[in-house]
Amino acid sequence: MTIKIIGLTFLGGVLGYFFPNFSNAIDPIVSVALLLMLFFVGLDFEQDRALYEHIKKEGPSLLIFPVLIALGSLGGSIIAGMFLPITILESVTVGSAFGWYSLSGPLLSKMVSEPLGTIAFLANLMRELLTFLLVPLLAKVRLDKNGVKALTFSPAGATSMDVTLGVIHKTTDTKTAIAAFISGAVLSMLAPILLQFFISLMI
Repeated sequence: MTIKIIGLTFLGGVLGYFFPNFSNAIDPIVSVALLLMLFFVGLDFEQDRALYEHIKKEGPSLLIFPVLIALGSLGGSIIAGMFLPITILESVTVGSAFGWYSLSGPLLSKMVSEPLGTIAFLANLMRELLTFLLVPLLAKVRLDKNGVKALTFSPAGATSMDVTLGVIHKTTDTKTAIAAFISGAVLSMLAPILLQFFISLMI
């Protein structure tokens, strides 16, 4: 999956370099794809009874992890915005995607600007890729809360419910994997809401 992501990103960069007007031609397709993505995400969450069963079984206390991860991501984005050549609001908007690059990149390109969309895509893509490198190392840290090694899935953000869940489960245990899944699901629900909110402050 990682190789495919990097390969497709590189291919898109090459096409964009040699055919600079290509993005304008597919703009209507991107708009429809974004709307369909948001629709199916909402549909998937509503139909995913396993998520609600996990929350009922393991307890609402697991919801504290995505809340803390969200606060940490937004707080880190504020600090980063103080040193980067973008505004703090732009930095927070990028960080509010919680690693969901396939949503944040096109959405910000469409609604704000292509440079900010590119930053969002690359920043959130790097978050996902770094997670694959960091999880095995963080799994060795003997720090947990009620048997959950939250440190392992904190870098993953929203991706801990799908793309990075496999490596989290492989390097930790079932309880941590369930907490990671719930955390990723909650952050995936929060990301579109926060992105739209921060975007509304810029336009």
